[in-house]
Amino acid sequence: LMTLLYMVFWLCNPVFVGETVTGLFKRYILLKVGTSSVYGLCIYILLLVLQVDLAIVFGFLAFICSFVPEVGTVFAMVLPLPVILFDGRLERPILVAVVAFIGQLCLKLLFANIIEVKLVEKQHDFRMHPVTILFFVTLFGRIWGATGMLVSVPIMATAKASAEVMPPLYRDPILVLLEGDKDAPKRFAERMADRLQKAAQSGTS
Repeated sequence: LMTLLYMVFWLCNPVFVGETVTGLFKRYILLKVGTSSVYGLCIYILLLVLQVDLAIVFGFLAFICSFVPEVGTVFAMVLPLPVILFDGRLERPILVAVVAFIGQLCLKLLFANIIEVKLVEKQHDFRMHPVTILFFVTLFGRIWGATGMLVSVPIMATAKASAEVMPPLYRDPILVLLEGDKDAPKRFAERMADRLQKAAQSGTS
């Protein structure tokens, strides 16, 4: 309820968050759409191989529900089970239902805990240690539920990007903690130098 009220007030009187924050959220949403699309396709292929009716529908629902972390994916995994169990064409519907559920669970764990985390980690602005990502996903999930889990990564990426205004004495330990790498401050300084150089070149052109 509080999240809904917050979104209503935000839409009625939006707060300027800057181009950097907007860009980070757009990049994360595009990344999420890409991984969710591949996840939904894999679910469709799995159910198609198992000869489950409405496999394409369940694949699409898996894509949609993956935007609601944990709760949505579990809901999408349960949806095909009644169709499988009451399908008279299948010789062993219980076995097919078990295989379908375990297969979907494995795909969910693969995409949510490995593929998506690795893709986020490879983005310079989103670069964080996998344990750090999972920690903040869990933390924001406890605070704001599924919405918090969805926006946890771009929020932390925004906080990391805002570290450029902090003195190195405070900034460097935070970067090391987030990325889990002692060379994180050096890479951050190099990226900042590249951005300043590009800004200077665009200003003179």
